[in-house]
Amino acid sequence: MTYISPEVQRRIEELFKVSKGAIESIIVTKPDGTPTAYVNLKKIHPDFLAAAVSSVAGVLSSILETLELGYFKRLHVELEDKRFIFVVPLGSDVVAITTKPSPNVGFIDLLIDLYLK
Repeated sequence: MTYISPEVQRRIEELFKVSKGAIESIIVTKPDGTPTAYVNLKKIHPDFLAAAVSSVAGVLSSILETLELGYFKRLHVELEDKRFIFVVPLGSDVVAITTKPSPNVGFIDLLIDLYLK
């Protein structure tokens, strides 16, 4: 696997670690859907998840551009089982974070601010 940089891989590994179990997985993907770094993807192949994440980010960006609302800073999606997916731009790439059920959303937001800026 080719990482964006060792620094990005280190940052997402540290983010995963300091979440104290609240984060289930993290993936960084290019806009074309190529996965470039990830942590703890056990249930799904990185290529499939990266393609889905880049599609969601692309659609959201297109909607915001059409409505002339600028760019998205962060997307939170709450799932039926009380888990969340966070989608966050990182430079020209996109980071997707999945949580375990019923996370402290404010804590995850704080970690994203600290590790993905």
